Amino acid sequence: MGIERLSFPSGDLATNSALFWCSRTREGILVDPGGEPEEILDLALRQGVAIQTILLTHAHVDNLAAVPLLRDETSCGVALHRADWPLWESMAEQCAELGMPVPDLPELDEDFSDGEVVDFGHEHLEVLHLPGHTPGHCGFAFPSLGLCLVGDACFAVAAGRTDLWLGNESDQERTLDRLERLPSDWELIPGHGPGFSSGCIAKARQRRSTNI
Repeated sequence: MGIERLSFPSGDLATNSALFWCSRTREGILVDPGGEPEEILDLALRQGVAIQTILLTHAHVDNLAAVPLLRDETSCGVALHRADWPLWESMAEQCAELGMPVPDLPELDEDFSDGEVVDFGHEHLEVLHLPGHTPGHCGFAFPSLGLCLVGDACFAVAAGRTDLWLGNESDQERTLDRLERLPSDWELIPGHGPGFSSGCIAKARQRRSTNI
């Protein structure tokens, strides 16, 4: 009993997506669906999970391209930190710079803030505001699992970049400081690539990733 989860790459840039659900109620949350919405729907169906909300670590297209179809098929909520709403609303410009298709995004109907608790069934996660890569970038902590999704704030071998839309290096340094203070036995899951621990951040922060 408790939280069950599945993690999987999705989209052209192999974004680390994740589905978490309450084992008692089968109510779930989906994080960063980067692509292949039909496969994600099939996965949820096979697990008997009802997706309540899509949570986005940040508003870059590789984290959200599957949102339109998933929203249409499930009527779930879509939540993003309000500081990233301008990036959501200017997605066409972002995609034009990247040469990527523009998703037909719905209007956002939920936001969240640092320290907020998000419930799904009898379980919950905690929101960590981790700005720098984008102003509204967030992570999602699951203390009962010893796990935190950190999006593109940091990766196993490099810190997230800040030279894209509304990125901020000073904010990023404070975010890396915060991540270094997470329990050393927690697994940190980035937006791309393998997981790591907070002990890896001191070395990783000496470099900047090329992931968008």
